[in-house]
Amino acid sequence: MTPQHITDGRDTLVRRYEYDDEAVIAIDLGSEASDASVDVVDDTAIVVVETAEGERQEEFDLPSEGARAFIKNGVLTIEVES
Repeated sequence: MTPQHITDGRDTLVRRYEYDDEAVIAIDLGSEASDASVDVVDDTAIVVVETAEGERQEEFDLPSEGARAFIKNGVLTIEVES
């Protein structure tokens, strides 16, 4: 496993883990993301977060078309087979 810390300019913590057969990208969406959903369209993960101020939408480019994305406890996880 090779962890890598990535910054994306949005004050979002992003980490990438490389394994023998897959890469995992974990994106901490923050504590307000407990009520969030994710949809994958082509090579983009579209995240919708409900906040007290209203709805916030963010998009993340996926490294390949076969990627899987899900949210648990405010963390967006993207799994990509190598």
